[in-house]
Amino acid sequence: MSRIRLGPWSHDRAFFVKFGLVLPLLLAALGMFLRSSGLDDSLSAYFYDTQTQQFLVATDGWAELLGHRLGKSLVFVVWLMLLAAAAAAPWLPALKAHRRLLWTLVAAMGLGPALVTVLKDINTHACPWSLKEFGGAADYSADWFVSRLEAGRCFPGGHASGGFSLAAIAFAGQFLQLPKLRRLGLWLGLGIGAIFSLLRVAQGAHFMSHNLWAAAVDLWMAALVFSPLLLASPSPSTRHSTHDASIGATGSAP
Repeated sequence: MSRIRLGPWSHDRAFFVKFGLVLPLLLAALGMFLRSSGLDDSLSAYFYDTQTQQFLVATDGWAELLGHRLGKSLVFVVWLMLLAAAAAAPWLPALKAHRRLLWTLVAAMGLGPALVTVLKDINTHACPWSLKEFGGAADYSADWFVSRLEAGRCFPGGHASGGFSLAAIAFAGQFLQLPKLRRLGLWLGLGIGAIFSLLRVAQGAHFMSHNLWAAAVDLWMAALVFSPLLLASPSPSTRHSTHDASIGATGSAP
């Protein structure tokens, strides 16, 4: 009995479905479970000292400096470098053939956190440190489509979203058929996003469900932005042929 071998198109589609649809759905479902089961509160309570009424990780120490401020800045620097490369691509032979991919990557990394920011402004989900059970003054609320004055400004997690946005690099690696770049993007995005998530939970800035939803939003947005390249583009062999033709036309190699 002969085996059915999946072609390059099928690999692109499988990656798209796995990391652009199934994984974010699972993350969102896990976030809903944590919230509805009470495990969200239990995890945050683990980092909360009831005697001092403070979370274990301060917002003015080394963890805040390295994990929050510096970490967020480094992700932004990566995005700015990609933006500069995309803008300069028409004048740089090494990047000219990749300008569409670069702009797609810039959009995929930027639109996820941008959508998270918009969502934070239209719901009343508050941060743990704002709630009465964690030393704050607010009652728990989960209303949507409220004014910005009523918004809790906490759901989904903004800082974690910055880390998870790096997973868009994996979609670029899939398009280029570069397994190492694909793995690097996944490790960077999911790994750094997870570190940012844990830090902000330990600081009382977010529930873990907030960060799981941030990851889901970033992956969905990356999949949406990359869908024209991964689902409607030629197979990798045809891509390379087109790429070689463009190199021949310009007389230089990328």
